[in-house]
Amino acid sequence: MTTTTRDHVVAANHLVLGPSNFIVLRLPDNWDVRLGRHPADVDYLVAFEGVRWAQEGRADALLMDMKARRAIELGVRTARGSIPSPRLLEPRRGSCTLGGHAAAYAVGAENLGLLGTKRYNVLHIAYRCDETGRSIDLRFMHKGDTATLEGFLDPLKGTRCH
Repeated sequence: MTTTTRDHVVAANHLVLGPSNFIVLRLPDNWDVRLGRHPADVDYLVAFEGVRWAQEGRADALLMDMKARRAIELGVRTARGSIPSPRLLEPRRGSCTLGGHAAAYAVGAENLGLLGTKRYNVLHIAYRCDETGRSIDLRFMHKGDTATLEGFLDPLKGTRCH
């Protein structure tokens, strides 16, 4: 059974640089994207086919499934160079495709919070977009089961980064 999907733009509006996209996520229909805990920040941007993309910066978002009453935190980071991977506990690694690019992913757990007492399951996806000259790092975090996070891998194939 195929799930219907739709696109969600994760973007920022910089006072001097203007608006720029981080990524256009393809998610199942039941998920919406809301503003995250911290405002998005863009240091450098690049234009590709008339669209401005955040070449270096970070953004947070909250993925909401209102019917199932659940939320997933999303961290997006872009950089002209490489981005260090998180240190996940007991990671299961694999490969996937995002926006036509080969990507590596890992599913595991991470202890977060001031004293590291809050345990979250994490889906980490990292890849390089040569068209925009940037590395893209996505971190999906929540306290539920990892199957929910792994369920995003197939719809995310339609994600756009340029």
